[in-house]
Amino acid sequence: VSTEKVNKKKTKVFKSGQRSLQAINPEISVTGDMFGQYITNNNNFTKSERSGFYFRTLGIHLQGGLDPFSFAKVAVEFSPGGVGLGEAYITLNKFVSRVSLTAGKFRQQFGVVNRWHVHSLDQQDFPLALKTILGKEGLNQIGISLDWTIPAFTSDANDLIIQITNGQNKNLFSGDLFSFPSVLGHFKNYWDLSQNTYLELGLTGMIGKNNLRGYDANSSLLLEDTRTTTLGGVDLTLFWQPVNQALYKSFTWRTEFYYANKELLNNRIKTWGGYSYVEYKFAEQWQVGTRFDYTQPFEINNSSKYSYQFVPYITWWQSHWVKMRLQYNYLNGSELSNAVSTLRLQMVWAVGPHKHDRY
Repeated sequence: VSTEKVNKKKTKVFKSGQRSLQAINPEISVTGDMFGQYITNNNNFTKSERSGFYFRTLGIHLQGGLDPFSFAKVAVEFSPGGVGLGEAYITLNKFVSRVSLTAGKFRQQFGVVNRWHVHSLDQQDFPLALKTILGKEGLNQIGISLDWTIPAFTSDANDLIIQITNGQNKNLFSGDLFSFPSVLGHFKNYWDLSQNTYLELGLTGMIGKNNLRGYDANSSLLLEDTRTTTLGGVDLTLFWQPVNQALYKSFTWRTEFYYANKELLNNRIKTWGGYSYVEYKFAEQWQVGTRFDYTQPFEINNSSKYSYQFVPYITWWQSHWVKMRLQYNYLNGSELSNAVSTLRLQMVWAVGPHKHDRY
């Protein structure tokens, strides 16, 4: 038996890879957040707000993988008042076993809602207690964050976050003349109550300094004695979403409490507050909810002072990229001579892959 060898001509294939270069570019998204509001008092305005139309922010969001072990995110916010850096950080996914490291400027994990960007909130605005105690923009500082997924021992899943940042928050710490560092710890517990329901409980503690160290605007040296600020927080979230109707039904109950103790030169500010809201999704494009806020003012001798707010709202999602929200705010309390009622119509839109990413 003779065997014939057939020589097959090999064909060379040349690959340039030019069309795949876009894979190394960051993903870019743009979000717009605008609203109109009507204040229903005799003058249609207050000391801090007026009736009218507002373009709150235009956000440019970039994110991308740097290599198989890390990624970066950047959020730049444009508003009629100027341009600001919302967040910019790198995350190393496997810094050590079960621990990730984030470094840069980021919204801190004090509870739940402080971490979110304003355009992705379940309501049009941050809760009253968050703005009063943590500051108008919340806790957003520069430093590092360690996220440790620890072996579960108190629940189905446990997570411990430690953040060390500059004390740049003007409300709680020293602002630009910060005394490094401020330290935050957040312990999260997660339970699967059923295939449709989960419960999450978070505990937060934070400590930092509020004494000024540096040079003021007149180039005078400031070396104040150490003064501390301590904070505590509790957050609870119950979420229900039937597996076979996830697009059409869900229910959320979220509650947070905040406490702050700020040492002053000859006194202290002790303040507490919180919020609670429920939200029900009753159709694919519709959600309805209401939030209750309560807080003491962030000042000394405030034991008999308070503000509260009712915030019912309804949200319609035209698509994953466009949503509209009608919201009513009723604000009252010992700090106000008259109650303030505000009706807002908000529109949020997004271009790009991230849509309304909460980060």
